[in-house]
Amino acid sequence: MEIKNKFLFVPFVVLGLSISSYSQKDSLNKGVYDSINGIVLPYYEIIASNKEYLKKWRRTKYFVQSVYDYAVISSAMLNAFEDTLSNFSSSRKRKKYLSKANKQLKKEFGNEIRNMSITRGNYLMKLIYRNTGLTTFEIIKKYRGAVKAFWFQALCVVNGQDLKQTYKPSEEDVLIEKAVELIESGKLTYTKRAPVSEEAKKALKKAEKKKKKAKNKKTN
Repeated sequence: MEIKNKFLFVPFVVLGLSISSYSQKDSLNKGVYDSINGIVLPYYEIIASNKEYLKKWRRTKYFVQSVYDYAVISSAMLNAFEDTLSNFSSSRKRKKYLSKANKQLKKEFGNEIRNMSITRGNYLMKLIYRNTGLTTFEIIKKYRGAVKAFWFQALCVVNGQDLKQTYKPSEEDVLIEKAVELIESGKLTYTKRAPVSEEAKKALKKAEKKKKKAKNKKTN
């Protein structure tokens, strides 16, 4: 049974417990076949037994599918906020805008993520870092202040959690990366969560335009 997380620190991010990963090493010729989904997970030789690996893969896949859209929406909003903040030189204007951004996040997600489990929160934190390059600690510090970030981190450390965790797609987070790649290539379904607020819709459109622009630039 999943434990519900009671430590909500920003309107869209939930604390999570770190998940230990099995030891893996590069291999170009080996992979593990997922009999349920009929796919081979290449490039890695699994040191743990295939049974253990497949159990972890199915668990990872399930949680990534359940939080993927939350990560996409919140990351798009965060990146949009960061773009706007870069135009402000006045600390007063930045502070005023951060307060507005905080309210927009609350409007979009409300208590939805507050009721998310610790495990889902952990996956969400990792995916947000993957999309924005910001740790949860950095987000709290910017949007809620350094003092609150410090105390939240201290509280989390006591509970075996870390707001400063990053994302390592070729190491401990290799299965998360694989699940995301399958979702983005259309080979894996995920739980849909449509944006609610106009701010979120605008942020998603902006993110999509950036993505297309980067793709065109890469192909040209």
